[in-house]
Amino acid sequence: MLLRCSVGVCVKMTIAVIFAFQLFYVPLTVVLYWNSSPKPDNLAVVATPSPSPEQPTTTGSLANDTLKYFLWEYEEYCQLELHPKKSNRETWSKKTGKDARITSLCPCISDSLVGALNKTSEVTLMGDLELRHPELRPAGEWLPSDCVPRQRVAIIIPFRDREEHLCSLLSVLHPMLQRQLLHYSIFVIEQLHPAVFNKAALMNAGFTEIERIAEFDCYIFHDVDMLPLHDHNFYTCSEMPRHVGSHVDKFNFTLPYEQLFGGVTAFTPEQFAQVNGFSNQYYGWGGEDDDMYSRIEAQNLSIVRFSSSVARYSMVRHTSDELNPANSRRYNILYHKQRLSVYQRDGVRSVRYKLNNFEARPLYMWLQMTLPPHPPYFHNTYLVQRDSAISTHSRIVKVTLLLSVIVAIMFRVF
Repeated sequence: MLLRCSVGVCVKMTIAVIFAFQLFYVPLTVVLYWNSSPKPDNLAVVATPSPSPEQPTTTGSLANDTLKYFLWEYEEYCQLELHPKKSNRETWSKKTGKDARITSLCPCISDSLVGALNKTSEVTLMGDLELRHPELRPAGEWLPSDCVPRQRVAIIIPFRDREEHLCSLLSVLHPMLQRQLLHYSIFVIEQLHPAVFNKAALMNAGFTEIERIAEFDCYIFHDVDMLPLHDHNFYTCSEMPRHVGSHVDKFNFTLPYEQLFGGVTAFTPEQFAQVNGFSNQYYGWGGEDDDMYSRIEAQNLSIVRFSSSVARYSMVRHTSDELNPANSRRYNILYHKQRLSVYQRDGVRSVRYKLNNFEARPLYMWLQMTLPPHPPYFHNTYLVQRDSAISTHSRIVKVTLLLSVIVAIMFRVF
């Protein structure tokens, strides 16, 4: 027996079916895609060697003696080597209205330093953090007004979709760098395209853009998930490239292997130009840090690491980033590229990017970049399924809208 209904009831029933289809079927396709798509494997953690008897611990009198000796060494080095350039003295005078010629240099070790820092930050919202730092100049710049800073430092943070981590990092960096009496600016370099993240190329692009607008003595390349745990870990450059974030809680504050050079690193502009910056070839996770170590070694440079009593970091735990999958070919790229001629061709001098947008925000300078497409071998991963799901969802929405229009026309006709 056929069910009969009036035109108005039929139209209403049709509309209900369409919206039910859109409400339940579309989320179901997304869930099915999520459950069926391959997930990147968890990042392998290098086994942490047990501390040897001669390694300084972080408790007791030995730690205190180690810290005192480090601070004595740093004070001696700073007094001899860390002096502001003439151009940066002039910049300080212009920004503060004071004469740098009669103003003393900032102390190497400020009395306002507190030592060990809290592992976690209370601030979770960017707006709250902005209210806490009215002393900042536009674009997250700060400089002391009572003494001439010894170095002007640029902090470069490669970034995408880590707002909470960025807020936590900024809540630690701004107070710490001010206690260190540095003239500093923070630059957040965000990748818009392509889908797969390329941290090293972003840092090259950031360096290139910043060099055009200001003169800095030191560049700190800083992962967004690395929180400093001690403010005696001075954010300054040394006579050689420096591994700033050398001791991380993930590895029990030890160095897993000597070739490790990542997380937080520091270069003078001259050092960065000498090694030709980072490689632009490492899309996805892994490889660029070891590649940089080889570049430094190829230029007969050494690496500076501060004492484990101060160069301490907490790595923020987070779930695997689907748009930053492990690069399965990173070792092939690394071993193939270990030649000086390759380093000279691939690096900061050859980086390709498009600056889409920029904005001087209260806590940092924001630059949005587009990089060249990621290699085709990433298309064989979950990205194909992700793009397919997005395309399917788009087609469903279009069909649903078309049906809605047809029903609306029928309703007006009848």
